[in-house]
Amino acid sequence: MSVADEKGTKGTVEKGSKDGKKEKPSKPSLGERQPLARPEEDTLKLVSTSELVSLRDELRREQEKSKEYLNKLLYAQADFENYRRRLDQELESKIESGKAKLIENLLTILDEVELALEAAKNTEGASTVAAGLEIVLKRFHDLLGAEGLARIEAVGKKFDPTLHEAVERVERAETEEGTVLEEVRKGFTLKGKLIRPSIVKIAVPHIAKPDSTEWMERGES
Repeated sequence: MSVADEKGTKGTVEKGSKDGKKEKPSKPSLGERQPLARPEEDTLKLVSTSELVSLRDELRREQEKSKEYLNKLLYAQADFENYRRRLDQELESKIESGKAKLIENLLTILDEVELALEAAKNTEGASTVAAGLEIVLKRFHDLLGAEGLARIEAVGKKFDPTLHEAVERVERAETEEGTVLEEVRKGFTLKGKLIRPSIVKIAVPHIAKPDSTEWMERGES
């Protein structure tokens, strides 16, 4: 090739490159792997070990507080239940005390009815009155018995200072000492609690009497 031909060819190529558009780079084929885009530093934050430990400690403290509050709540509930139970017991005790006082006053009326019944039995022509009093007295006993009133057995029993009140000692050689011989006034309990003791006379084997001679000798001396 001559020099003139080379210049012509070169000029033609250069002219074509200047006048023509630039060719776009070819797209990669589907089979080629593309590098993954890396996330920016601001979008991903890593938690350090110290922060993780701090979070765990804070969680544990909150759990301990929750347990403490729950225990306090349970204790408060138990205290309230005890207070309510104690209040109910005090109220019931006051009611029973008032009931015992009422029944104690009624016992005086009961004594009078029994005395009237005995008098009617010993009076001629008063059998009808005595029968009516017996009915009233039985109803009275039934009513009080339904409320828990029970009569104290005294006659023939051993003297019991928690149930009986002795007003007289009677000498009885054939009877065991301390045996109740007579009941002057009946005693009663209300639901097992004493509300009125029995007034009784008890037996003693021998009542020592002062020697009059000894007293005379003391007086002379």
